[in-house]
Amino acid sequence: MTAKPVKASAQHILVVDDQPENLRSLDQILSYSYQVSLAANGQACLDQVAQSTPDLILLDVDMPLMDGLTVCRLVKADPATSMIPIIFVSALSRLSERLAGYQAGADDYVTKPYDVDELLAKIRIALNNRHDLEAARERALLAQEEMEASLAACIELNLLADFIDNSLDCDDLRTLGEGLLETFDRFGLRVIVRLVESGHYFSHAGEVGMLDQEMMESLYDNGKIIDFGHRSLFNAESVSVLVRNMPVHDQTRYQRWRDNLKLLVEVVNSRIFSLQQQSNKATGRRSGNACSL
Repeated sequence: MTAKPVKASAQHILVVDDQPENLRSLDQILSYSYQVSLAANGQACLDQVAQSTPDLILLDVDMPLMDGLTVCRLVKADPATSMIPIIFVSALSRLSERLAGYQAGADDYVTKPYDVDELLAKIRIALNNRHDLEAARERALLAQEEMEASLAACIELNLLADFIDNSLDCDDLRTLGEGLLETFDRFGLRVIVRLVESGHYFSHAGEVGMLDQEMMESLYDNGKIIDFGHRSLFNAESVSVLVRNMPVHDQTRYQRWRDNLKLLVEVVNSRIFSLQQQSNKATGRRSGNACSL
């Protein structure tokens, strides 16, 4: 019997049996619909699985050197291969022997001599179950990522809210600048803060190099947000903030932080304006008192 050619995209079944005639028989049956690989013992099975992960394994139980139960346990114990369905195809047909197969982690059990239609039906069911499990796992991972992103967003918004509340208690620009650095530090970001009017700089590193100062000053009029490499410059009327380690490789996180930091800089700008207004009023009062004397 000549097997029909199978498309390269067909599902891959690895058949493991120490009897050559059993391998040939299953190869002829399965090659019409699947890609088929053959292994004559348990170690050969493990070697092939390590090289190319099959979609399903048909596994004999009674083999020399390493029996099928041991092979099954090893495959299922490895997180990288634990999702591979395993169907035992064995002449061992007693209930205790079939239960031993299930306990080893097998997905199904077919006794020899097997009915071809029954075998093919069990293969289809096992492959469908694997697809369903993988889809469920992907949905679970996606849900976990969404929850983690939501949690991170909530934490970041809480940090912003804390800073806004604390900024109302800041009576001078230095206290405000130090509070801003602390907030960025809680975000895990390293920044340089420039107060435009006074020309003062604040940085996590302490001193600010001349190149950074010149760059921030030269780009001040080039837009409110300027991205270059892993850096982003946020400009407002009274303050500029250079973030030196934006998460450019995580687009979702990057966009979220970009929006949050824009808001943060706008809050700082408003607070600076308020402090300057208070300072101007205090200066005016002192000047008025001096003139009346």
